[in-house]
Amino acid sequence: MSLLVDIATQALDPGYADAAARRRESGTAARPPRRWPVVTVVLAATLLVVIAGVQAHRSAPGASRSREALLAQVQGETRGVRSLQARLDRLRTETADLRDIALASSSAGERIADRLDAEELAAGAVPVTGPGLRVSLDDARDGRNRVLDRDLQAAVNALWAAGAEAIAVDGQRITAQTAIRQAGDAVLVNFEPVSAPYDVLAVGDPVGLETSFGSSPAAERLHAYEQLYGLRFDYQRSDALSLPAAPGLTLRYAHKATIPRSGP
Repeated sequence: MSLLVDIATQALDPGYADAAARRRESGTAARPPRRWPVVTVVLAATLLVVIAGVQAHRSAPGASRSREALLAQVQGETRGVRSLQARLDRLRTETADLRDIALASSSAGERIADRLDAEELAAGAVPVTGPGLRVSLDDARDGRNRVLDRDLQAAVNALWAAGAEAIAVDGQRITAQTAIRQAGDAVLVNFEPVSAPYDVLAVGDPVGLETSFGSSPAAERLHAYEQLYGLRFDYQRSDALSLPAAPGLTLRYAHKATIPRSGP
Protein backbone atom coordinates (compact mmCIF):
# COMPACT_ATOMS: atom_id res chain seq x y z
CA MET A 1 0.00 0.00 0.00
CA SER A 2 2.95 2.36 0.55
CA LEU A 3 3.71 2.35 -3.25
CA LEU A 4 0.12 3.33 -4.09
CA VAL A 5 0.21 6.05 -1.45
CA ASP A 6 3.49 7.41 -2.86
CA ILE A 7 2.06 7.47 -6.41
CA ALA A 8 -1.09 9.22 -5.26
CA THR A 9 0.70 11.82 -3.18
CA GLN A 10 3.76 12.36 -5.36
CA ALA A 11 3.17 11.92 -9.14
CA LEU A 12 6.62 13.22 -10.12
CA ASP A 13 9.50 10.75 -10.03
CA PRO A 14 11.98 11.78 -7.31
CA GLY A 15 14.80 11.48 -9.84
CA TYR A 16 13.37 14.33 -11.90
CA ALA A 17 13.07 16.47 -8.77
CA ASP A 18 16.72 15.76 -7.82
CA ALA A 19 17.94 16.65 -11.33
CA ALA A 20 16.03 19.94 -11.28
CA ALA A 21 17.49 20.79 -7.86
CA ARG A 22 21.05 20.11 -9.08
CA ARG A 23 20.51 22.42 -12.10
CA ARG A 24 19.30 25.19 -9.82
CA GLU A 25 22.30 24.76 -7.54
CA SER A 26 24.72 24.84 -10.50
CA GLY A 27 23.05 27.96 -11.92
CA THR A 28 22.09 26.36 -15.27
CA ALA A 29 18.49 26.46 -16.40
CA ALA A 30 16.76 24.94 -19.39
CA ARG A 31 17.10 27.20 -22.41
CA PRO A 32 13.98 28.15 -24.34
CA PRO A 33 13.73 26.56 -27.77
CA ARG A 34 15.11 28.56 -30.65
CA ARG A 35 12.24 29.87 -32.73
CA TRP A 36 14.03 32.26 -35.06
CA PRO A 37 14.42 29.73 -37.95
CA VAL A 38 10.64 29.19 -38.04
CA VAL A 39 9.99 32.94 -37.90
CA THR A 40 12.48 33.51 -40.73
CA VAL A 41 10.80 30.92 -42.96
CA VAL A 42 7.36 32.42 -42.32
CA LEU A 43 8.60 35.93 -43.11
CA ALA A 44 10.28 34.74 -46.32
CA ALA A 45 7.12 32.95 -47.49
CA THR A 46 5.02 36.03 -46.72
CA LEU A 47 7.45 38.21 -48.65
CA LEU A 48 7.27 35.90 -51.68
CA VAL A 49 3.47 35.95 -51.64
CA VAL A 50 3.43 39.75 -51.45
CA ILE A 51 5.92 40.06 -54.32
CA ALA A 52 3.91 37.63 -56.47
CA GLY A 53 0.71 39.57 -55.76
CA VAL A 54 2.34 42.88 -56.70
CA GLN A 55 3.73 41.45 -59.93
CA ALA A 56 0.35 39.94 -60.85
CA HIS A 57 -1.34 43.27 -60.17
CA ARG A 58 1.18 45.13 -62.34
CA SER A 59 0.93 42.63 -65.21
CA ALA A 60 -2.92 42.50 -65.16
CA PRO A 61 -3.43 45.58 -67.38
CA GLY A 62 -0.93 44.23 -69.92
CA ALA A 63 -2.61 40.82 -70.02
CA SER A 64 -6.01 42.46 -70.42
CA ARG A 65 -4.71 44.55 -73.31
CA SER A 66 -3.24 41.46 -74.93
CA ARG A 67 -6.55 39.61 -74.67
CA GLU A 68 -8.43 42.57 -76.11
CA ALA A 69 -5.97 42.88 -78.97
CA LEU A 70 -6.21 39.15 -79.72
CA LEU A 71 -10.02 39.30 -79.61
CA ALA A 72 -10.04 42.29 -81.97
CA GLN A 73 -7.70 40.44 -84.33
CA VAL A 74 -9.93 37.35 -84.34
CA GLN A 75 -13.03 39.45 -84.99
CA GLY A 76 -11.27 41.29 -87.81
CA GLU A 77 -10.14 38.05 -89.44
CA THR A 78 -13.66 36.64 -89.12
CA ARG A 79 -15.11 39.69 -90.87
CA GLY A 80 -12.48 39.32 -93.59
CA VAL A 81 -13.35 35.65 -94.14
CA ARG A 82 -17.05 36.46 -94.35
CA SER A 83 -16.38 39.23 -96.85
CA LEU A 84 -14.30 36.89 -99.02
CA GLN A 85 -17.00 34.21 -98.78
CA ALA A 86 -19.65 36.71 -99.95
CA ARG A 87 -17.42 37.74 -102.86
CA LEU A 88 -16.85 34.09 -103.75
CA ASP A 89 -20.59 33.45 -103.73
CA ARG A 90 -21.17 36.40 -106.08
CA LEU A 91 -18.47 35.20 -108.46
CA ARG A 92 -19.92 31.71 -108.45
CA THR A 93 -23.34 33.10 -109.32
CA GLU A 94 -21.92 35.19 -112.16
CA THR A 95 -19.99 32.20 -113.48
CA ALA A 96 -23.08 30.01 -113.39
CA ASP A 97 -25.09 32.66 -115.27
CA LEU A 98 -22.43 32.92 -117.98
CA ARG A 99 -22.27 29.15 -118.24
CA ASP A 100 -26.03 28.87 -118.65
CA ILE A 101 -25.98 31.53 -121.37
CA ALA A 102 -23.27 29.62 -123.23
CA LEU A 103 -25.06 26.28 -122.91
CA ALA A 104 -28.41 27.72 -123.99
CA SER A 105 -27.11 28.09 -127.55
CA SER A 106 -27.96 24.45 -128.35
CA SER A 107 -30.43 21.80 -127.30
CA ALA A 108 -27.58 19.55 -126.14
CA GLY A 109 -26.23 22.40 -124.08
CA GLU A 110 -29.63 22.94 -122.49
CA ARG A 111 -29.71 19.28 -121.46
CA ILE A 112 -26.28 19.63 -119.89
CA ALA A 113 -27.41 22.81 -118.12
CA ASP A 114 -30.43 20.98 -116.68
CA ARG A 115 -28.16 18.18 -115.48
CA LEU A 116 -25.77 20.67 -113.90
CA ASP A 117 -28.64 22.41 -112.13
CA ALA A 118 -29.79 19.09 -110.66
CA GLU A 119 -26.25 18.19 -109.56
CA GLU A 120 -25.67 21.61 -107.99
CA LEU A 121 -28.97 21.35 -106.13
CA ALA A 122 -27.99 17.94 -104.74
CA ALA A 123 -24.53 19.20 -103.77
CA GLY A 124 -25.90 22.34 -102.13
CA ALA A 125 -23.78 24.56 -104.34
CA VAL A 126 -26.60 27.00 -105.16
CA PRO A 127 -29.25 28.79 -103.07
CA VAL A 128 -32.74 27.31 -103.14
CA THR A 129 -36.17 28.90 -102.77
CA GLY A 130 -39.55 27.23 -102.77
CA PRO A 131 -42.30 25.70 -100.65
CA GLY A 132 -41.63 23.08 -98.01
CA LEU A 133 -41.74 22.26 -94.32
CA ARG A 134 -40.41 24.26 -91.36
CA VAL A 135 -39.42 22.23 -88.30
CA SER A 136 -38.71 23.92 -84.96
CA LEU A 137 -36.78 22.35 -82.08
CA ASP A 138 -36.12 24.11 -78.79
CA ASP A 139 -34.78 23.38 -75.31
CA ALA A 140 -37.06 22.89 -72.31
CA ARG A 141 -38.28 26.10 -70.70
CA ASP A 142 -36.60 25.27 -67.38
CA GLY A 143 -33.26 24.86 -69.15
CA ARG A 144 -32.55 21.45 -67.64
CA ASN A 145 -33.12 19.44 -70.84
CA ARG A 146 -31.63 20.49 -74.15
CA VAL A 147 -31.86 19.53 -77.79
CA LEU A 148 -28.84 17.38 -78.66
CA ASP A 149 -26.98 16.84 -81.91
CA ARG A 150 -28.59 13.43 -82.36
CA ASP A 151 -32.04 15.03 -82.18
CA LEU A 152 -31.17 17.33 -85.07
CA GLN A 153 -29.58 14.44 -86.95
CA ALA A 154 -32.77 12.38 -86.57
CA ALA A 155 -34.95 15.27 -87.80
CA VAL A 156 -32.72 15.94 -90.82
CA ASN A 157 -32.54 12.27 -91.80
CA ALA A 158 -36.32 11.94 -91.47
CA LEU A 159 -36.80 14.96 -93.75
CA TRP A 160 -34.48 13.46 -96.37
CA ALA A 161 -36.44 10.22 -96.18
CA ALA A 162 -39.69 12.19 -96.53
CA GLY A 163 -38.56 13.58 -99.90
CA ALA A 164 -36.84 16.87 -99.09
CA GLU A 165 -34.87 18.36 -101.99
CA ALA A 166 -32.74 20.68 -99.83
CA ILE A 167 -32.37 21.23 -96.06
CA ALA A 168 -30.80 23.92 -93.90
CA VAL A 169 -30.38 24.18 -90.10
CA ASP A 170 -30.20 27.72 -88.73
CA GLY A 171 -28.95 28.97 -92.09
CA GLN A 172 -26.40 26.17 -92.55
CA ARG A 173 -27.06 24.17 -95.71
CA ILE A 174 -26.96 20.41 -95.25
CA THR A 175 -24.87 18.46 -97.78
CA ALA A 176 -23.26 15.05 -98.01
CA GLN A 177 -20.21 16.54 -96.27
CA THR A 178 -22.12 18.16 -93.40
CA ALA A 179 -21.43 17.07 -89.84
CA ILE A 180 -23.92 17.75 -87.04
CA ARG A 181 -22.09 17.22 -83.79
CA GLN A 182 -22.00 18.20 -80.14
CA ALA A 183 -19.14 20.30 -78.79
CA GLY A 184 -19.67 20.77 -75.07
CA ASP A 185 -22.95 22.63 -74.64
CA ALA A 186 -22.93 23.85 -78.26
CA VAL A 187 -24.12 22.15 -81.44
CA LEU A 188 -22.01 22.55 -84.58
CA VAL A 189 -23.35 22.34 -88.14
CA ASN A 190 -20.73 22.60 -90.88
CA PHE A 191 -18.34 23.35 -87.98
CA GLU A 192 -20.34 26.52 -87.21
CA PRO A 193 -22.09 26.91 -83.84
CA VAL A 194 -25.89 27.06 -83.92
CA SER A 195 -28.18 27.77 -81.00
CA ALA A 196 -31.73 27.03 -79.90
CA PRO A 197 -34.39 27.46 -81.07
CA TYR A 198 -33.24 25.41 -84.06
CA ASP A 199 -34.94 26.29 -87.33
CA VAL A 200 -34.84 23.37 -89.77
CA LEU A 201 -36.04 24.24 -93.30
CA ALA A 202 -36.80 21.59 -95.90
CA VAL A 203 -37.70 22.50 -99.48
CA GLY A 204 -40.01 20.09 -101.28
CA ASP A 205 -43.65 19.13 -101.64
CA PRO A 206 -45.22 20.58 -98.46
CA VAL A 207 -48.05 18.07 -98.20
CA GLY A 208 -45.85 15.05 -98.84
CA LEU A 209 -43.18 16.29 -96.44
CA GLU A 210 -45.69 16.97 -93.68
CA THR A 211 -47.38 13.59 -94.09
CA SER A 212 -44.21 11.49 -94.30
CA PHE A 213 -42.23 13.40 -91.67
CA GLY A 214 -45.15 13.54 -89.24
CA SER A 215 -45.53 9.75 -89.29
CA SER A 216 -41.80 9.02 -89.05
CA PRO A 217 -40.22 7.36 -85.98
CA ALA A 218 -38.08 10.48 -85.49
CA ALA A 219 -41.15 12.71 -85.18
CA GLU A 220 -42.80 10.27 -82.78
CA ARG A 221 -39.66 10.18 -80.64
CA LEU A 222 -39.44 14.00 -80.59
CA HIS A 223 -43.11 14.18 -79.52
CA ALA A 224 -42.27 11.76 -76.70
CA TYR A 225 -39.34 13.95 -75.62
CA GLU A 226 -41.74 16.88 -75.63
CA GLN A 227 -44.02 15.14 -73.14
CA LEU A 228 -41.32 13.52 -71.00
CA TYR A 229 -38.57 16.15 -70.89
CA GLY A 230 -40.28 19.38 -71.88
CA LEU A 231 -38.47 19.80 -75.21
CA ARG A 232 -40.41 21.91 -77.70
CA PHE A 233 -41.08 20.45 -81.13
CA ASP A 234 -43.30 21.70 -83.93
CA TYR A 235 -43.55 21.62 -87.72
CA GLN A 236 -45.72 23.35 -90.29
CA ARG A 237 -45.99 23.84 -94.03
CA SER A 238 -44.63 26.98 -95.68
CA ASP A 239 -45.21 28.42 -99.15
CA ALA A 240 -41.89 30.25 -99.40
CA LEU A 241 -38.61 29.07 -97.90
CA SER A 242 -35.16 30.40 -98.74
CA LEU A 243 -32.04 28.28 -98.20
CA PRO A 244 -28.48 29.55 -98.75
CA ALA A 245 -25.76 27.72 -100.63
CA ALA A 246 -23.44 25.49 -98.65
CA PRO A 247 -20.26 27.26 -97.52
CA GLY A 248 -16.79 26.12 -98.39
CA LEU A 249 -17.56 23.62 -101.14
CA THR A 250 -14.36 22.50 -102.81
CA LEU A 251 -14.13 21.21 -106.38
CA ARG A 252 -12.12 17.97 -106.27
CA TYR A 253 -12.86 16.22 -109.55
CA ALA A 254 -13.78 17.58 -112.99
CA HIS A 255 -13.68 16.43 -116.58
CA LYS A 256 -14.31 18.09 -119.88
CA ALA A 257 -17.84 17.83 -121.23
CA THR A 258 -18.19 17.50 -124.97
CA ILE A 259 -21.21 19.28 -126.40
CA PRO A 260 -22.30 17.80 -129.73
CA ARG A 261 -23.11 20.22 -132.49
CA SER A 262 -26.74 20.59 -133.46
CA GLY A 263 -27.75 20.73 -137.08
CA PRO A 264 -25.57 20.47 -140.20
